[in-house]
Amino acid sequence: MMGKPGSQQLLMDEKIYVAVGSDLGNKSTLVWAIQNTGGKEFCIIHVHQPLYRKDKEKAQKILDKYLQTCRQMNVCAETIHIEMESVEKGIIQLISERNVKKLVMGAASDRHYSMRMADLLSTKAIYIRQEAPATCCIWFTCKGYLVYKREDIMGNTSLEYASTSSDQDSVRSRGSVIPSGQYTISRGNGNVYQLAVFEAEKSKKEASLEALKHQEVEKEKNEAIKRAKEWENAYFEELKQRKETEMELKKVREKLENMRYISENRITESFMLVQKLQDKYNLATKVLRKAKEERDRLIKGRDIAIIEVEELRKIHEKVSRSDEHREAPQYFICPISLEVMKDPQLAADGFTYEAKAISTWLQRGHETSPMTNTKLLHTKLVPNLALRSAIQEWLHASSSSRK
Repeated sequence: MMGKPGSQQLLMDEKIYVAVGSDLGNKSTLVWAIQNTGGKEFCIIHVHQPLYRKDKEKAQKILDKYLQTCRQMNVCAETIHIEMESVEKGIIQLISERNVKKLVMGAASDRHYSMRMADLLSTKAIYIRQEAPATCCIWFTCKGYLVYKREDIMGNTSLEYASTSSDQDSVRSRGSVIPSGQYTISRGNGNVYQLAVFEAEKSKKEASLEALKHQEVEKEKNEAIKRAKEWENAYFEELKQRKETEMELKKVREKLENMRYISENRITESFMLVQKLQDKYNLATKVLRKAKEERDRLIKGRDIAIIEVEELRKIHEKVSRSDEHREAPQYFICPISLEVMKDPQLAADGFTYEAKAISTWLQRGHETSPMTNTKLLHTKLVPNLALRSAIQEWLHASSSSRK
């Protein structure tokens, strides 16, 4: 591998062609060609696949920047760009049509460069190295370093392989080395023999490359079969796990459905039970209310019966003592006890009653007048002093008359 620009100076009469790839912003290949080939005229070529109009305009602008770089480095340059589906075939076509003798192109993308890089990595570069005419000398560079040089075989007719020059100790043909001294090549017909040797080396190289490709294809096929089996096993394993998962999910769904059915039944039963209890509660409340009303009615009837019994008793006593009180004025007699009042009290209804009789009436919960049966405005009693004095005078007079 050769480094960056050194002291080597090559005298080139032909125009130097520089192929730039899809990464048009990378100028390392062009700069290397200007600094290392010794050429004074350059042609920048770019083969691109069919592009849209805007992409073409963008590509042309970037090619113009390459021309500007050439002007800055004081070299003459022009650009050629064509459209073709296959980039490598397009470059081969340009080499043939323009009889290109010197070509500089990339061995691989700059990002793939390493110090151990000793051969071409780009499939396009490999194809061009194999298919380019033998008269074309090609430099393959990467990131500003020369990776590989394919010498031309028939381009320099003055080249003598029997020369003792240190620069001509060996001839590189597609990476192979032919030691000097094994062949004596003269001008003219020797070139035909050298071309035959080159073609033989080319066929041998192609056969080796085909065998290597076949081995790689077989290896890839075996790996693909292995991966396919692994994927198939993984697929069946995943399918098995999926079926197991679906079975488990089905069981869980059935269990959840059963639980939901049981829960709904329990909820329904609980609702019905609550409804029945509510009905029973409402019925019990109704019965209790009726029982309370009946109790109040019985208590009221009992009170009325007690009053009636008391009144009958008083009437009986009144009848038995009617003779004693026959001559007493009517307003001296209590309307309740029907006896001559000893402590007359004036109630809110305006009537006067015996204090004990009216108090008993009020204590039993009566809030109405014993005479009018209208509700009393209040239950306060006021002593009727005037009536009590009249009754006492009458009693005293009655007592005196009996004596």
